[in-house]
Amino acid sequence: MLSDQPNIAHISKKDKKIFRAAHLDTYLGIAGVAAVTLPSMEWHYAITLANPKAHQIQREDFGLFVDASKASFKNILSSLEQLGVKSVAIRIYLTKAYLQSKAYRRNETLANLLHQKGYNLMLVMAQLKESFDNPEDLPEVCDRVVQDFAPYANSYQIGETLNRSKWGVWGPARYRQLLDSTWTAFQHYDPSAKTVGPSIIDFEWYYTLYYWHLADGRFDILNTLLYVDRVRQPENRQNSFNTLEKIRVMKAVAPQKPLWITEVNWPIAGTGQYKPTSEDEAVTTEKYRDYMLRYLIIALSSGYVERIYWWQLHAHGYGLIDHLNGKPYPAFRAFRHLVRLLQGALPIKIERGEKMFVYTFEKDHRQFKLLWTKDGVRFPAPPMTCYSLDDTTSEIKEVSATPIVCEEKK
Repeated sequence: MLSDQPNIAHISKKDKKIFRAAHLDTYLGIAGVAAVTLPSMEWHYAITLANPKAHQIQREDFGLFVDASKASFKNILSSLEQLGVKSVAIRIYLTKAYLQSKAYRRNETLANLLHQKGYNLMLVMAQLKESFDNPEDLPEVCDRVVQDFAPYANSYQIGETLNRSKWGVWGPARYRQLLDSTWTAFQHYDPSAKTVGPSIIDFEWYYTLYYWHLADGRFDILNTLLYVDRVRQPENRQNSFNTLEKIRVMKAVAPQKPLWITEVNWPIAGTGQYKPTSEDEAVTTEKYRDYMLRYLIIALSSGYVERIYWWQLHAHGYGLIDHLNGKPYPAFRAFRHLVRLLQGALPIKIERGEKMFVYTFEKDHRQFKLLWTKDGVRFPAPPMTCYSLDDTTSEIKEVSATPIVCEEKK
């Protein structure tokens, strides 16, 4: 698991057909739920969410995954302090073997240290295929995990990437088993816990709708693992939807609930098996930085998203820091400066053109703009004082792929 995800099970075309036929109940369930709930979802998308109210962005809105198996406790805590975030997440795996591992013990210790430092912790309870090998194991594992982390966790994400077979949830029966096991554990050991779900990856809203319905009101927070790396730039469209519109669709699943994006990144080119996708989706570290900044600005200014967790702090193939040599990627510095800039800022105007994007914010009784372009286009900067996020001393004369800050001349 160099890329921190299960290996894909390679099976023949014949076996794939058998597998899909055996899980026909999932596809029929998706169709049935969509037929009943799609009209209200369309109404919410078109009417209820037509004019979202932007919120003042806070440090808590920026989340980061951390993993004690990739860096020392000291390094993790120091990096988080530099970045200025207050929301963190830890992923653990719901198997007996993992609970007996050094990685589990280290992450439990890390959770304790984060709690002492005042961080808001989301624990991701990720199932694997092995989680369902013995029906008696999962309830015991969930009890142990919640009991161990209850003193430190503020919220729990139930499940991980349900819509990918390599993660082991092959239909509603296994999902209900996962839900029941975690829910019973919360009732016993952490009854006030906030629950997050249903944890669907990519823009597959129909799976989110289906599993949200199956959960039957057990989630306090709606989430999505909204990757857009397949279309490279976050402003690009996939099935006619850009990132902002995808977020609006996801919010329409449960508009009365907070929406968290609990996993997103871009794979880094040239990192081999450490990246979670093929080289086709991979980007340079500079493009990673630019796309990350633009994604965060778009999502947190949308009025739909309350919090975003970046996956993750240390990772050679997709993180802010290369965990193999400890060196920060360009995105680390950019993330830090964006958090500082947007802390306390209120989005007041959004201008989205064909190639140019301008977001206006108000903070401390002053206004500033964030500007960038897509597709490699460059435009002259407006008649304002413009500078990069990490260098306020050098004035910039052009708007390009990297977001810049512009203020009225003094």
